[in-house]
Amino acid sequence: MLKKVVLLTTAAVVLSGCAGSANHEVVTAYNASDDSMTCQQLTSEQVRVQAIINAVNQDKNDVTGKDLLDGILWFPFNLIAKNSNYESALNAAGARLSRIDNLRRDKECSEEQLAEQTKNLEERLKELKSLREKNLITEEEYAASRKAALSKG
Repeated sequence: MLKKVVLLTTAAVVLSGCAGSANHEVVTAYNASDDSMTCQQLTSEQVRVQAIINAVNQDKNDVTGKDLLDGILWFPFNLIAKNSNYESALNAAGARLSRIDNLRRDKECSEEQLAEQTKNLEERLKELKSLREKNLITEEEYAASRKAALSKG
């Protein structure tokens, strides 16, 4: 009997560790330092926020084994939490992009700079994803590198 309890407890802990909830950053529309940001900084911020939107949309469209496990073990609670995070992250990012767009227009920032920086970030994120898919880096290394790339913009 004790062996069964230990086995069931171990299985529950392992399975719950596999289940995960969406955890996309929810940005604020206004920051105290916005007005003092340079065009370069505004561009970096715009690219970073757009990457958050892209990640949320990709997450919403990708169904993984982890999502299936979540559905079996935690439905509907995890589904509600994920959808709430998706909605919050997208709404906040949209408001932040609007704020950054206005500031970039006011400062007459270059669109070419935005396009170049976006391209560079997309290439770096694709490279990281490829490394992760090939198991050349761990999930933790991928997450840390992705976060660093996004924070640099």
